[in-house]
Amino acid sequence: MVAFVWAYLVRIYLHENVKQIKVKKHGNKAKSIFKYGLQAIANVLLNPWGKVGFDVFYFLPCT
Repeated sequence: MVAFVWAYLVRIYLHENVKQIKVKKHGNKAKSIFKYGLQAIANVLLNPWGKVGFDVFYFLPCT
C-alpha cells in the first residue's frame, strides 16, 4: 500500500510539473497512473547517478 501511494504521489508531481501523460485518440492515457510513477522511482533506485530533476524520496512522509 505504501509503494502504491508513493508511486501515485510521484506521478501527480510529474504530471503537473514535469511532463503530462499523453491521451490517446480513444480517450485513455498512454500509461497508467501507477506505472508512470513506478517507472520514475525505479529509474532513481536503479540508476542513482542519472539526472532525474527531482527527489523521489521527498514524497515519503517519514523522510
